[in-house]
Amino acid sequence: MAARALEFAQASRDQFTASDVGYGERNRIDLSYRRSSKLKPIGELENEVRADVCVALPSMFDYLGIAPFDPARVELEMVVHGDGAFFSRHEDIVIRPGMTSYRVISAVYYFHRLPKSFSGGVLRIHPIGGRHASFVDIEPANDKLIFFPSWVPHEVMPVVCPSGKFQDSRFAINCWVYAEELPHSFYDDTGYAS
Repeated sequence: MAARALEFAQASRDQFTASDVGYGERNRIDLSYRRSSKLKPIGELENEVRADVCVALPSMFDYLGIAPFDPARVELEMVVHGDGAFFSRHEDIVIRPGMTSYRVISAVYYFHRLPKSFSGGVLRIHPIGGRHASFVDIEPANDKLIFFPSWVPHEVMPVVCPSGKFQDSRFAINCWVYAEELPHSFYDDTGYAS
């Protein structure tokens, strides 16, 4: 999968556009907050990635402590982080009036050229509510798929890619699994995400 994803990314290089932030009509490019390029749709890889994510979901529900649900939809995008790219601290969940489905589980599939030609770009997971100063860094290892609840604060730390070449960048397929309703455990008794 990693080799095919990299081949697809290179063949689609001219179709990547600057990554935006926000949702719906509030989408905007903000290079002080997010610096990367994205691609949607991702061709023949879409069905395969969706299938892999859905196969992994039962164990992820249990591991993440989320009640099982039938996905309302699965959204995908391919992202490339070149030299100096990053994505500041954020959550993937969006709650707005009139929404009929919500991001509940986020997944990221990492792939890159071998040998690895960049450093940095770790996924930094922060504690919910900022109650603790600790965090967890997840290395973007080639051919690795990771899951986490969409309401968990996270960021992509800056990437260093000395060659500056597209093919030497940090690549990922971002995936969001939507549910028709938020899990009952989403808010604790203080009103904050739990």
